[in-house]
Amino acid sequence: MSGPPTIIYHAASTQQAHILKGVLEERGIASWVVNDNIQVAGGELPLGWSAAACVAVGETDAVEARQIAEEFDRTTAHEPAADTSAEPAASDEWKDWPVCPQCQARRQVRCGICGSAGTSFPLADIGDNGVLLMCEACDDHFRPEMFRLCHQCGYDYGEGIAVDGPHTPVDYSPRMWVVVGGMAAVAAAIAAYFYVLMK
Repeated sequence: MSGPPTIIYHAASTQQAHILKGVLEERGIASWVVNDNIQVAGGELPLGWSAAACVAVGETDAVEARQIAEEFDRTTAHEPAADTSAEPAASDEWKDWPVCPQCQARRQVRCGICGSAGTSFPLADIGDNGVLLMCEACDDHFRPEMFRLCHQCGYDYGEGIAVDGPHTPVDYSPRMWVVVGGMAAVAAAIAAYFYVLMK
């Protein structure tokens, strides 16, 4: 590695970050993608810009890599569509996305498959069973799960996913007790095994 790691690009998606990584490596600059799995690990946390996938390079390659990233950004992320007369597909965007009555920000939703959170998932389908959005992180359709609080101003919708864990009741179901009992039995068996072994 050529010097300590330096973030040179915040990508709009994990796929975009990996494409830029490939471009940099084609030009002889070692690079890697960071934060590409953080949304999955984040669980119920509302994730913002700091959780975006980033591209990092060694410090000595940072100047050249930033120039390549700027060129990449100009030719991909901000490139106008070739046919501006064509109407966008009906499934590109959910037109009735709920917004905060206080600050007008889109309500943040979570993918129930991988846990990714955001406010700009493409629309997959609207049917009798409700809305389906497309998650680019796990490449699957999901029913949006709404967060209870607005991620911009903190407005309380009165229902939705609560992020603050202490107020979420613990589920003391029989299944949980079976799992806890099984773990205790395994721990006791391992302790007994080592006790006999050390005797």
